[in-house]
Amino acid sequence: MQAYKVWNELFSKKHIKEHYYEKVRSKTSVGLDKITPEKFESQIDENVDIISRKTNNQSYRFTRYKQLLFVKGPDKKPRSVSVPTVRDKLTLSILNEVIVKVFNNSCNTRLPQLIIREISDEISNFDSFIKLDITSFYSSINQEKLISIIKTKIRKKEILYLVKEAIQTDSLPYPVKDKIARHKKLNGIPEGLPISNSLANIYLSELDKKFNSIENIRYWRYVDDILILVQEKDLYKIESLARKEVSTLDLSFNEKTDSGKIVNGFEYLGYKISGSSITVRNSSVLKFEQAIEELIRTINKKNTDYIEWKLNNRITGFVLNNNKYGWAFFYSQISDISLLFHLDDFVRKILKRYKLDKVHCRKFVRTYHEITKALHTTKYIPNFDKYKIEDKLKVLVKIYGDEVKNLSHKDIESKFSYLMAKEVRDIERDIERFS
Repeated sequence: MQAYKVWNELFSKKHIKEHYYEKVRSKTSVGLDKITPEKFESQIDENVDIISRKTNNQSYRFTRYKQLLFVKGPDKKPRSVSVPTVRDKLTLSILNEVIVKVFNNSCNTRLPQLIIREISDEISNFDSFIKLDITSFYSSINQEKLISIIKTKIRKKEILYLVKEAIQTDSLPYPVKDKIARHKKLNGIPEGLPISNSLANIYLSELDKKFNSIENIRYWRYVDDILILVQEKDLYKIESLARKEVSTLDLSFNEKTDSGKIVNGFEYLGYKISGSSITVRNSSVLKFEQAIEELIRTINKKNTDYIEWKLNNRITGFVLNNNKYGWAFFYSQISDISLLFHLDDFVRKILKRYKLDKVHCRKFVRTYHEITKALHTTKYIPNFDKYKIEDKLKVLVKIYGDEVKNLSHKDIESKFSYLMAKEVRDIERDIERFS
């Protein structure tokens, strides 16, 4: 679809307002301007007018992003995530919608479990593997080359202006302690914005095409992690070619390459793969167990309904806005059922340790069966898209008590959306740690 038509449709005042309520409202975090979603909504028409007017006359400027750092491990640099203001997140979310439509969804990030399923189907055809990951991927992307690639499909100056403004806006460490002069970020792209993954995928699109077209290999990429299945005789040649191709994009792979015989096993996207056996890597299992114990340890033990609800969300995951969230969905491609029995036993022992025997939690084994055999009909895994107002109120009462019983329908919807946005953030943060 032509860029100018998409732009005119999606950056209309009508669509901006609809997009906020449908896609952004429940996912907003407070940026450096400290404007909350409630405050933003109280001036929704004014904010929509500002976005529409300033994006079309190329005067829109993003507020500096709030920089949050997440520790990934003792030997790794912390992950830097940029948090935009509510208004900027809405603008960036619609901009991403424009980019995805123009690039015909080719810039979307695929789900890890679907990649693992394909690997499982193909692995018997090869004897060796190459695993590579790009060093400091987001911060190393060459902006000029990125814009040149985007220009192959987008010429509309309003879109290009907005992309440049978004990626060149700097981030401030939070909490802000010193006054730091604003400056343009001229290399790399901020991680964590609605457009970040799409732009990263566009940047590597030619690399993906090249390796997907090579005969006698199979290639997968998830963000900056690349896996190639090959025959042993082609291993060195394919690895050398991969290094040569990424260097043309001003990128490089980490020095340590993981490659070898498939029969000896390897890890990818949190999975451990050895021939036809697929399980969860040991470190990911340990982190998940620690997360469950931390959850139970830190919650008020008097509110067993809340403990039960939170724990079951971690065990079964859930469906929200047509998206699937949770550990069980992420690791749905394992063949190691004994691990699931182990986790069920682990949860039982932890509840007993904290004297919470009355908490009735669901089972990993049953969850796995429902996901793999009966996902479209199951009632075991909650689908919050099907919850009526009375169902949402029951959840809120479990968590907040009688104080929410007299809320209006609008307030119930708002409070439930806020609650679920927090659940999504917690689960996504956990998955990132485990994988």
